[in-house]
Amino acid sequence: MTPGKAKATLPDPFPIEKLRELDFGSNDGHRDDLAQDMFIVTSAVKKFFLNKHSVIVGAIGTGKSTLFRLLKNRHKEIDAFKNDLIIPLEEALSFSELSDFTKEYYIGKDERTLYQLLWKFNILSKTAIAISGMPNFPESKSEQTINNFLKESLSTDAYSSIISKVKDLISNANIKFEANIADHPITLEAGIKKPSNNKKKINLEEVQRAISSAVKERGYDKATIIIDKIDRFVAGIEYAIQRNFLTALLEVDDDMASDSHLNLKIFIRYDLFERLNFSNLGYDKVVDNAVILRWSKDETLRFLATRICMALHNAQIANFHNMILATDLSEYGLSFRERFLLNPSIPKILKKVVSKKQKVERDQNLFGKFDKSFITKVFPRKAIHYCASSQQTEEIGIFEFLGGHFIDGNSVCTPRYMLIFLKEVVNNVASYYEENPDQISELVLVDKDYEWDLFKKKCVYTAYIDAKDIYVKNIGTVDEKWAKQFSNFTSKKGNKTKFDFKWIRANLSDVSEQDSVDFLSFLQVIGYLKISEHHSDIKKRGYELPILYKTAPNHN
Repeated sequence: MTPGKAKATLPDPFPIEKLRELDFGSNDGHRDDLAQDMFIVTSAVKKFFLNKHSVIVGAIGTGKSTLFRLLKNRHKEIDAFKNDLIIPLEEALSFSELSDFTKEYYIGKDERTLYQLLWKFNILSKTAIAISGMPNFPESKSEQTINNFLKESLSTDAYSSIISKVKDLISNANIKFEANIADHPITLEAGIKKPSNNKKKINLEEVQRAISSAVKERGYDKATIIIDKIDRFVAGIEYAIQRNFLTALLEVDDDMASDSHLNLKIFIRYDLFERLNFSNLGYDKVVDNAVILRWSKDETLRFLATRICMALHNAQIANFHNMILATDLSEYGLSFRERFLLNPSIPKILKKVVSKKQKVERDQNLFGKFDKSFITKVFPRKAIHYCASSQQTEEIGIFEFLGGHFIDGNSVCTPRYMLIFLKEVVNNVASYYEENPDQISELVLVDKDYEWDLFKKKCVYTAYIDAKDIYVKNIGTVDEKWAKQFSNFTSKKGNKTKFDFKWIRANLSDVSEQDSVDFLSFLQVIGYLKISEHHSDIKKRGYELPILYKTAPNHN
């Protein structure tokens, strides 16, 4: 059968006993095995796949972890990265430790230059360690230089932190580091506690040239160093250090951009990126080098539809082609090419060849039709929602509901929110059918599409309320430092939706004035609050709960 007029190709009734078998994947991007198999190539990801940008920016939950993991584990499937040597750099740095190190060993000097040197040393040492693990190392003059660098800098240990490594050098060795970043020479002399006139010199520029040559000699296009876990939330003095440290990383990236065999990918939180100091590089230049991870409404629906389709397929309830055949496509007047690509009997290898031959302008509309159809195969066409103005529940279209009710304080709807909600829907629906064993879900024809009457409106609404509680519990544990204050905040806010610094001071009595400022900043970063009244002074700003975290009453 070929797509056109909808056909009843889905099981009738729906096998209710399989509801709890539906697996939509993990909420954690680092643990979500389905995320790589069902990866959604958004417009931002397409930009990233060009491999022309160094900085990947996104709010919490927008997919930075998933993209990092994809690049780390499956880069060979991405054309622009398939010939690269991928080197993950995931070092959760202690900024207080960095501060103490600076005060003890770099006093009286520009901290920014130390941060630049530390980053360059860390990047080169991690890359050198990766190369040293290759067969027959060292097999060339450049690799001998790398080998000498690893020995002299005590960098053969791949697991010690950058601060610990440099501390050991300074305490026990007689070494002088030299680097040149943005045409500014930087030096760091080790062996302070054991002075010597016979210091060994490590010139990081020479090491970089040797690494670049070795990468080329080993047949790689580039060594791509992917840097993550550098943007955890900190406040006060630590925040200032973090901001300067990350600014230094961007400056090192800019300096290394001329090296055609070394490539950095820096994953960073959106709010922190916006507050970095771009005075040396230029804001426009940095932004032009950044990919901002955002999800449009259509891309969010694509994510939801894909997870539904995969879960039904893996539970052996319905496959992709059966769902297409149950969808009315007669109004599209499908071309031969489109029918060919949608025909389940055509081998995948032939489809791949044909799909590369030609692209049609309406592909997006066609796939948009599939996305919405796959969602309404299980979801009702109408959803219940709470209207604050009338203070009662009403019905709206399911896609209006999905597009507007999952927006957080960062003005984004993330896959994580949708995934949690989807799981709660299935839990509620499964419980409903277990409590009502006489109920079945029949296949019905709605607007020319065959759909199951599966997810009941009340179950969807209850699942949304349950999901809100999970969202709050999840973000409340993002940082242990603020867990107690967050718990106090949520217990005292009641039905209040607008807040400011004065309210925090009046209601969280055990929190200092500075901690109150930092706590408000934390609530904004995690998307729990959004700014409703802007002001440069955080104490004078107004904040509001986004729709995602506003209380909705139980439906009667």
